[in-house]
Amino acid sequence: MGCGLASWFGAALDWPLAQYLERERRGTAETLASTLMDEGEEDKEFSLAADEWDAMRAELLHGPEVASVLVALPETDRPAVHVMSSSILVKRPNVEVQILVSGEDEERSADTAFCRSVVEFLISALDAVNPAFGRVCAGEPVTPKANLDAVLKRKIRKSVAEARQLLRGYAWVTVCPAELTDALGGADALKRSGAFHRVTSLASGGTVLQATETLAAFSDEAMRKTFEALAPVLPTGVPRFDPAAPYVRFVPEDAGRFAGGRR
Repeated sequence: MGCGLASWFGAALDWPLAQYLERERRGTAETLASTLMDEGEEDKEFSLAADEWDAMRAELLHGPEVASVLVALPETDRPAVHVMSSSILVKRPNVEVQILVSGEDEERSADTAFCRSVVEFLISALDAVNPAFGRVCAGEPVTPKANLDAVLKRKIRKSVAEARQLLRGYAWVTVCPAELTDALGGADALKRSGAFHRVTSLASGGTVLQATETLAAFSDEAMRKTFEALAPVLPTGVPRFDPAAPYVRFVPEDAGRFAGGRR
């Protein structure tokens, strides 16, 4: 857990945090970095702009309950970047990690260079671990629930506990653990499926599956191709629209019907 957290925040330090730390040194941005080892304890705060990354990394290696780096800019009331981790809902040794990058969704989602940077960050951050699940999306709710958790009414803890037996969801970029990559025939089989623009094997297991070159290109057709390629390892059941999460994207089909006889 600790090594994975250090890898996640360390990769974020290279991109996208580096530019904002430089702005903080010039007085045009503010970063707030902290860790909380256990609920009920006090936060430990760090100044990354003052080269306190090593001290924060040492805390991350011990697996804090919560860790966060928040970037605030004077010209906006939304955080420019928020990197965080928490094990509160998923319970140790499981941990949920997120990175939120603000901006004009339409502009960035069609920017090839930006989209490539997002995927490269993910590969760098996860290469040292065999992650149970991951996704990259825009315009959808940012919660611990994956898309299939919401529309199949799956409890988060059950979904997390079964994440190496059933893939929790799919998105523009989906991170598939080694166990389920193998169940799908391996990275080469996923490349041959034609559903993905890029398939990258992680050094410690698992694959990063990028459906289209840009987020903007992730159409309903591209999403269906992703769904059908991953159907053999998706939870079965007919997904239902959730009025509490109206912007969740999903294919309204039972994955069991597209599993190629492997269920």
